Amino acid sequence: MRTRVKICGLRSKEDIHMVADAGADAIGLVVYASSKRAVSVQEAVLLRREIPAFVSAVVLVVNASQADIEQIIHDVKPTLLQFHGDESAEFCEQFRFPYIRALRVGGGSLLSPDAVAREVQKYPNASGFLFDAYSAGYGGSGLTFDLSLLEKVREILPARKIIIAGGLNAGNVQQLIRDVKPYAIDLSSGVESAPGVKSAEKTRVFMEQVVNA
Repeated sequence: MRTRVKICGLRSKEDIHMVADAGADAIGLVVYASSKRAVSVQEAVLLRREIPAFVSAVVLVVNASQADIEQIIHDVKPTLLQFHGDESAEFCEQFRFPYIRALRVGGGSLLSPDAVAREVQKYPNASGFLFDAYSAGYGGSGLTFDLSLLEKVREILPARKIIIAGGLNAGNVQQLIRDVKPYAIDLSSGVESAPGVKSAEKTRVFMEQVVNA
């Protein structure tokens, strides 16, 4: 089975159709106003309708309010939520809705394999964990991280729950797949011509590299 691919930060129906046609397994919509790839809830509702059957719709949020999350669930109807901020397990799980917990490793308190593993254990009902490079913002930086920080995580988590992000592109994705064999990967800037604008050529080449890895 090939590595699953989520492409995040889409802002137009044309990009959604292109990314889906290229073979992406999931599409991410960023409902976080400070992001260069942000869309409003109203825009997300319209874009969600363009995501075809059997492609997951993931809405990324950062420290959103309970009311905002409830509106997203009701109006956008995503397949999954992606909590990409400082949300506690209690906050993430109160909605009883499938979610991915994103963790920015290599900075803050997540500086060792043990620390990362302890953080993962706080979210027992997460559908998956997205491990991204620590940055001053909340993802989309294009930075990579030391994969040895996931040593303990790989011992306690099923492989199907591990998603790798951070600095991925067509030039390095095959090496990552061969070395780590992740269930899924997530990227945004690696297939862009500008923030929030996906390149059809970069996306095509990236997906070819994943299939051939």
